[in-house]
Amino acid sequence: MKTTLLFIRHGQSMANVSGVFAGHLDVSLSELGRKQAEELKEYLLSKYKIDAIYSSDLSRAYETVLPIAMALGLSIQKDSALREIDGGKWEGFSQEEIAARYPQDHAVWRNDIGLARCTGGESMQEVQRRGIAKAARIAKRHPGQTVLLATHAGFLRAMQCYWQKLPLSEMKDIQWVPNASVTEVQYDDGVYELVRLGEASFLKGDVTRLTNI
Repeated sequence: MKTTLLFIRHGQSMANVSGVFAGHLDVSLSELGRKQAEELKEYLLSKYKIDAIYSSDLSRAYETVLPIAMALGLSIQKDSALREIDGGKWEGFSQEEIAARYPQDHAVWRNDIGLARCTGGESMQEVQRRGIAKAARIAKRHPGQTVLLATHAGFLRAMQCYWQKLPLSEMKDIQWVPNASVTEVQYDDGVYELVRLGEASFLKGDVTRLTNI
């Protein structure tokens, strides 16, 4: 029985605005991010019948799906397995500062992100591994239902490789999805079908696609 998984990248965060690497830092949405969350709510209400909502336990993800949860009267199940990559010693610094402090590790991130590891933090392989395990558990818990999962750009970029059967070495050729975008995946007995990726046309002039996470 197919399960529809709707992966949401969080709206624009204060870290996106300031241009710092957030990772596991708990930062809130910007004013624009909150507007994107409201626009996302209206889009989801018009297109899907949502049965359950899960979210990274970081505020920027939780706040993005809070409007739709309130509209539907659904609780949000927080889960740290949906978090962004653990940025280790990079968190709170700009890309330029990271490159200056950790040039070798940052060079891998810049040139071959799928094979990168944040200094003192996670690798993209580890992010993908926990994402695969968590998505499968959630899908099996909700057969035949539509489930919303609020998460992050790096997480989604790694998962896209898995859904499209691409090695992580090709992740460097995959773009970041926009803030507050919808990526729809159908799950059926361990098989994933990517239906739509980074849908954000409903945001109109409010689309933001930043290179930092």
